[in-house]
Amino acid sequence: MQREYKMPVSTRIGSKGKIGNTNVQTPIDLTTWVIVDDGALPEDQREVFLRRKQGIRLYLDGATAATLKDACGFGRSQIYRLITERCLKDHPDGELYGWRGALPHQQVKAYVRSQPIKIGDWGGGAVGAMQWLFESPEGQGLEAKFKEHILKQTAILESPRRPRLVLFHWFIEELKQRGFERRGEWPFNVEKRGYVSISKYVDKVLDENPKRKIAILGGKDAQRKSRAGDGTNRPVLELLDRVECDAHKLDSRMIVMVPSPHGGEEPRKIHRLWVVVIIEISSRAVLGYHLSMHRECSAEDVLRAIKRALTKWTPRVLQFSGNAYVDGAGLPSSRLEQYVGACWNEFSVDGALANICARVEQQMTNVVDARILKPQDPNSYSSRRSLDDRPYIESFFKRLAKGGFHRLSTTTGSSPKDKQGTNPDIAAKETRFQLEYAEELLDTLIANYNATPHSGLGYRSPLEQFDFLALKAAAIRVADPGEVQRMVGIRKLCTLLGGAQSGRRPYFNFANARYSAEWLCLRTDLLGKPFWLHIENEDDARYASVSNIQGYYLGTIRAPGFDS
Repeated sequence: MQREYKMPVSTRIGSKGKIGNTNVQTPIDLTTWVIVDDGALPEDQREVFLRRKQGIRLYLDGATAATLKDACGFGRSQIYRLITERCLKDHPDGELYGWRGALPHQQVKAYVRSQPIKIGDWGGGAVGAMQWLFESPEGQGLEAKFKEHILKQTAILESPRRPRLVLFHWFIEELKQRGFERRGEWPFNVEKRGYVSISKYVDKVLDENPKRKIAILGGKDAQRKSRAGDGTNRPVLELLDRVECDAHKLDSRMIVMVPSPHGGEEPRKIHRLWVVVIIEISSRAVLGYHLSMHRECSAEDVLRAIKRALTKWTPRVLQFSGNAYVDGAGLPSSRLEQYVGACWNEFSVDGALANICARVEQQMTNVVDARILKPQDPNSYSSRRSLDDRPYIESFFKRLAKGGFHRLSTTTGSSPKDKQGTNPDIAAKETRFQLEYAEELLDTLIANYNATPHSGLGYRSPLEQFDFLALKAAAIRVADPGEVQRMVGIRKLCTLLGGAQSGRRPYFNFANARYSAEWLCLRTDLLGKPFWLHIENEDDARYASVSNIQGYYLGTIRAPGFDS
């Protein structure tokens, strides 16, 4: 009698028990597989994925071929190939494909060209040309060299950002040196010389090296951002712990009506306008500002902004509207007397303004008792040309431009393309949009901003948040009003002229005017001596104070003809 032999049944991949006499393979742990959100799939693809998922689970539980067929419609060999050829393959992210391998139409293997490149009459037939080129005898080592060139560090004086076109030209030159152009091979036999394929390869290399991608595409500022945390350990600043100060150029043309000695007024166009703003970061409230007509921001402009932040704000008498201020609009100094002259601890500025603030640092220390945070300090957290170090004031400037000056007919826009065929110079001359109108508009915009609900404050207004924080804060430091009044002004050492010999009453030549007073006529002993003259109110040059070089205050003088 012939004996019957039964073929040994091999162990299923990932099975939990023995089938036959062979050794058990290492079980597959489905809990470690990357999951898939099947709810995001189209209904037809979701149905296929769920059947595949059920088939994989049944297969690993030891189900028979008939059971698999009845339950999910797949044979055992199909599920086996699905697991081994898709789910257990390595994903580019370093993990297994897992359940992603069971997704319909999911490509798990890159295309590999097996035939020489032959371009058709319509430009087709070049799929996989880059891979074929790199593997050709003439392209040996080119892929590694190209990757190195894409990711290499640039020279010190060279821009870290390299456009794709620069990399494309470098690659084409390399191919020319290797004879691809002479032989008429790809990419020299297609219309765009493979620019799209080469650009995609550059993107692929950068995606595989995210740190270098950030450095190349974003520069040093993007690198600093990528190393930053999520803000959970950021120090909590109390009210008036820190303020941010910056200067913003108003994108608008304006004129000043200058009185003419021959009667009437003459319009004079202003070259540019700067607004220097001080904002308190914990409440987002603007403490003070100054509108400057200088070509560049000066130390005097910064001091004037500080002085206005330390003095009481009062609403203007507006010419363009009688109800431009919203309810509760204003600056903190107009809310309570204890806010007038409120001092801060830190004064944060950018690199450009820091060069100016070096000349006002002494007055900042003497009057406000605050230190300046600037990028030049070796221990400072801030850096030059970084908008993220002063986010609150930069956000405010965007709001100021978008909600105000960019809506005027005299605006120049943020860039030349924003003009859109308009001529702001002609508009300023025709509408006679004067500096006084800009001052009124700026004052109402800032005052209304302080009274507008802020999404970053739980829809409290900055003034409401300021009041709320003031209730919990310690006593607010207040600057000496006299010191604040003398912060800016104009000081000059002048000689007292006139007297009996010249037949003129004693006077000073100061600030393009002749200053005198009745009490000077009685002090002939002061003639010919130097004295310090100081205009304390920078907006009113009619009066000046006089003190000698020993520091003794002598009195007040005025410019006759201008005090009415």
